[in-house]
Amino acid sequence: MGDLGCGLPAPADGSPIFGAELAFRGRVRRAILLANPVAGQRRLTDSALDELLSRLYEQGIDCQAVLTRPGPCSVPSLDLSDKDLLIVRGGDGTLHQALGEVVRWRRPLALLPVGTANVLARELNIPLREKDALDLLARGSTKRIFLGSGNGRHFHVMAGIGIDAYIIERVRPRLKDRLGRFSYWLAGLSSFWQYPMQEFELRLDGEPCSATFAVIAKARTYGGQLLMAPRASPCSEAFHVSIFTSKSHARFIAYLWGALRGRHIGFPDVIYRPAHRVEALGAPSLQVQMDGELAGALPMTFAVIPRSIEILAP
Repeated sequence: MGDLGCGLPAPADGSPIFGAELAFRGRVRRAILLANPVAGQRRLTDSALDELLSRLYEQGIDCQAVLTRPGPCSVPSLDLSDKDLLIVRGGDGTLHQALGEVVRWRRPLALLPVGTANVLARELNIPLREKDALDLLARGSTKRIFLGSGNGRHFHVMAGIGIDAYIIERVRPRLKDRLGRFSYWLAGLSSFWQYPMQEFELRLDGEPCSATFAVIAKARTYGGQLLMAPRASPCSEAFHVSIFTSKSHARFIAYLWGALRGRHIGFPDVIYRPAHRVEALGAPSLQVQMDGELAGALPMTFAVIPRSIEILAP
């Protein structure tokens, strides 16, 4: 295999698989469809999966289906050695599970977003309707994006330290299936006032500061509703970090209100700045979430992966 300039290998026949256009016409492309059958409002039944695979084949993509479930480490090891593309049908959590395989095999990525928030899809203007997302697969334009990593685990939207991980731990899976993003609000309302505002230390490119909550972002929106990092971009080689310093629960209500419009970055007790490397030091009771999934506890070091990945987007 050759190399097409940004570090991703070309297919065996030498034809381009990303950059400007994916040329699906002329030969059948081979792909793995990684699907979460319980993501979104429309469950993926056996007949719906067969229909989806047929529609993909009509567009020149021969897919092998691999099913996954919510939760950490539930994606089986994928063999993309003879594949041209990885297609993920699910939400940000399903995509988060697949990132390690994308990086490992250096294959382009396509999304059929059917999840709760679909943050990355919204950031890149990937259609949320399945029919429109399938049409995008046929056109095949791609963009380069840069992932973040924390202690070797990859993320594409954000990592949060503190209260958000505390709340995510308390979201019941059945409630999330029924209520979607509102399950997080319910969990927050029931547990917010019990959260102990613990301080921890951050070092942004070596510069130290204290925090009680921090969001290390590769995308602007948080949970699809909060404009947590208004200058962040998945296409950037830097994080944008929001650092909250108050220990007052009441002040966090003001933070939340400000983040609805991105105005929190002007608050005197909020630090907002770009960084390429973030070290987080604190008590091991302080948990970290990545892309809405629990991902461990402090200490943790975050960095932007220097090599980009390719994703199909308008």
